[in-house]
Amino acid sequence: MPEDQMPLTLQQAVGRSGKSEKTLRRWIASGRLVAHKVGEKAADPYLIKPADLDAAMGSETAREWQLEDQIYRLDSRVVMLEAAVEELQDLVESQTQIIEELQRQRSAPPPAKKKATTTRRKTSTSKVRSRKPLDGYG
Repeated sequence: MPEDQMPLTLQQAVGRSGKSEKTLRRWIASGRLVAHKVGEKAADPYLIKPADLDAAMGSETAREWQLEDQIYRLDSRVVMLEAAVEELQDLVESQTQIIEELQRQRSAPPPAKKKATTTRRKTSTSKVRSRKPLDGYG
């Protein structure tokens, strides 16, 4: 029998799976992990086929991958949100500066008004007509 098909003791299965003995015993009790008990007593050892351990771990590994994928997606969202927050903070700072400048302009005294100069229209005397009385006097 090839070595990868040799049954494992519970301790060997713990080492191969990285799970605790308590977890593997729970899996055996729930039927998730198929194991063959050697002897009749509660303290007697279990023998576990590597394929059965791999099958039980497969669902655990898939769940771990799902969790890792969720963590990755959440990390990505956090990075995007942090970038958005930074951009919004820059916008707030820019708007604050604009508001402060407008408030300074509003509270500053108005500039002194220049005296308006009026220009008179010059009329030449040659173009001025003499008026004749309308009622015949004159």
